[in-house]
Amino acid sequence: MPVAVTITIPQALFELVQQRANSSGTTVDEEATKLLTRAIEREKSEAQLLSEIRMEREEMASRGVHITDDCIREARNWGRK
Repeated sequence: MPVAVTITIPQALFELVQQRANSSGTTVDEEATKLLTRAIEREKSEAQLLSEIRMEREEMASRGVHITDDCIREARNWGRK
């Protein structure tokens, strides 16, 4: 069930949300809700991914395979030169 709240946001931010709402044919409330929901879902998704990566690194370390930051940097730069 929706809850009515009053918040204060900078005018420039309000105008950006209002422009998005006008472009998508929604209300400012609907657009703000959509944007907040996406941001929170993305944050949860990123946190879950980081957790899975940590678990995988720990599992590999328990088998004697250690991935260092240098290893990751080297892999990221591999093929770029």
